Amino acid sequence: MGERGDVQVDAGVMIDSILNFPTLLAEKPSFWFDPSSYWAIARVVMGLGFVIFIHELGHFLVAKACGVKCDKFYVGFDAFDIKIGDRVIIPRSLLKWQWGETEYGIGILPLGGYVKMMGQDDNPANYEKEMERSRQGNSNSQDNEKLLEVGMVDRSQLDPRSFLAKSVIQRIAIISAGVIFNLISAIFFAAIAFKSGVNFTPAKIGNTQGGSPAWEQNLAGAEIKKIGKSETKDYFPWLNLAEHFVLNGDSEPIEIRHIPFGETEEKTTSILPKKGLLRNNKDLAVSGIVPRMTPVIGDIAIEKGTPAAQAEPPFVAGDKVIKVAGVDINSDLEMRRLLIQKTKEELEFVVERKAETTDSKSNRAPEQVNIKVKPNPMRELGFSVDWKPIAVIQKNSPAEKAGLKVGDEIVKVDGKPRGDLLTFNRRLLELVREDKSIELEILRDKSSQSVTVKPTYYLVPSSVGDNQPYAIDSIGVAIPQGLKIETLSDQELTTRLQLNDEIRMVRFLVDDTTKSARFKEIAKEPIDLIESQTSWNEIDSILQQFPFGTSIELTVNRPGKSPSDSKIVTIQTKTVESKDYFLEVRGIPLTQLEQHYVSDNWSDAFRYGALQVLRDIQKVGKTLKTLIRGEISPKNLGGPGTIAVVATSEAAEGNSRLLLFLTFLSANLAVVNLLPIPVLDGGHLLFLAYEGIFRRPVNEKTQIILTYVGLAMILALMVFVISLDITRFSGWL
Repeated sequence: MGERGDVQVDAGVMIDSILNFPTLLAEKPSFWFDPSSYWAIARVVMGLGFVIFIHELGHFLVAKACGVKCDKFYVGFDAFDIKIGDRVIIPRSLLKWQWGETEYGIGILPLGGYVKMMGQDDNPANYEKEMERSRQGNSNSQDNEKLLEVGMVDRSQLDPRSFLAKSVIQRIAIISAGVIFNLISAIFFAAIAFKSGVNFTPAKIGNTQGGSPAWEQNLAGAEIKKIGKSETKDYFPWLNLAEHFVLNGDSEPIEIRHIPFGETEEKTTSILPKKGLLRNNKDLAVSGIVPRMTPVIGDIAIEKGTPAAQAEPPFVAGDKVIKVAGVDINSDLEMRRLLIQKTKEELEFVVERKAETTDSKSNRAPEQVNIKVKPNPMRELGFSVDWKPIAVIQKNSPAEKAGLKVGDEIVKVDGKPRGDLLTFNRRLLELVREDKSIELEILRDKSSQSVTVKPTYYLVPSSVGDNQPYAIDSIGVAIPQGLKIETLSDQELTTRLQLNDEIRMVRFLVDDTTKSARFKEIAKEPIDLIESQTSWNEIDSILQQFPFGTSIELTVNRPGKSPSDSKIVTIQTKTVESKDYFLEVRGIPLTQLEQHYVSDNWSDAFRYGALQVLRDIQKVGKTLKTLIRGEISPKNLGGPGTIAVVATSEAAEGNSRLLLFLTFLSANLAVVNLLPIPVLDGGHLLFLAYEGIFRRPVNEKTQIILTYVGLAMILALMVFVISLDITRFSGWL
């Protein structure tokens, strides 16, 4: 629930951005009516089918080269007919034809593919049938059957075109060919993408989540040059950066080399990712970084009631901000820092706007438009809640230099009551403008001390995280809030609220005419702050998005003389326009920063293609490792539905992005297929390795039992990930 307005993303973008396709559908209903959308879906279907086809083609070609008879070659499984009564509505084979001895086709079940070879079947129930087909029917066949019972076989008695009749080396080549073909095709996919050119979000940080590891290290605005052992030069998308933190876990820090904003010299720091920063993925260890934006107006609808919505003349999607208050703007960070310094002023934005023309060949220069934007007063409720001790201190901040420590509790500010934590940063900004310091009275180890701190302007306001401390960026401390009423500034409210009332539940009382589209779900039901572990600063960040006069319902626990005397009280109140405090943001939606990478020649393209495949293999391997160790939840996995959604999202960004997704999918398919699980290629290779070492195959009964176990594991996994997809889709809908 990060503070938005001038930035349309929050810390959740770290992981959730890979599932942004449903958001696209929600924000752009025209998706379903745009012919290009259907073309994107068609490209995904062809791409996913091609990845499966390549894998099975590897098995097929090598099997043929070894002289194995192949009965079927299918993309998709022809498992069953869809019937109504005795009538077949959709046949098990959507398309099939016979060419020579092999039947080629497309099956009804789009969960993979297979090559059916004589003497080989993944279904253990068909093992005997395939063995019988492989026997030549001579008098020694009974002897061969007895040998099989003890794990031996006389291959001279088998049909020479049977898979079982081939040597161990030949069978290993046939089984491993699918994976090898996938890896080779993945390199080609990536090479074509890099030679064609691909747009990506670079590893440049915008703002950070308040109190997070990245905020603590003061990484707002930094350009990451190296994370762990991976350099970020050329093509290194934002998602790779985020995944490094997730896969690193929270057991040991990860080293980062970066260039701070406005500097040229590289610096090195270490970050220990932290779990719990994402409410919907608490088991994921993340850093709290948010991608860099650009000073270009995005096509997201500007929220009603914000200064940006009331600007004259109005902003238009694609406008590029080039000046604010007469100051040249070259980046979103420069613009946002200027907005922090001038929160109380009406500002003139100068934007470059593409000239409207009906002539597609016209090269008219962009026109400059001057837009006046009013300041954005805070929405106030007439009360504040209690402060907790300092939870995090930012490195090299005024607070650290002044000697403040984690655990210190601020009790007075310049000799006066501390007031509202949510206005503390704004009060400190006034001192920055006057070049003054502030005296803080703190409690440290139950004793009172005085600390003098000189606040300063910060680069960008930090994002508000899920149940995280509230960041006071001007001095570099993050302070959690309680839920007990500490001050009452509204006289009328004192008749309904009392000091020490504890807020338990909040409900936003808004109708469809005033409701912010982004917070429709939040406004549907009351929020139980205790059960959901929602902090008061999260509620405030939502309120700042609604128009003035928004009503909320508070359910509070009012303490009595004894616990039994406490009672639950429900009141309603409205937000009012602050006369003293103003927000840094003004509701201007910006676009996410993108860069373009294209290889100079095919040699570089294939080199980077191979490197990309290696990175993807390592990524899949680390993911499996963290899953096995229990460091991340299996609920983060995706099934065929998620794959289709993400693939379509990537296809909508262009062919190169789709090719890179297919590269990852191919690497994923290769690694997963090599897992030593019977039914998968890795399981077959394990059996063959046993046979090669001990000069005899695995005992038939043992092989059947292990295959059934492997089949059960795969089916259970498929049911699990499909159920996750269904849960996700129901949530999106």
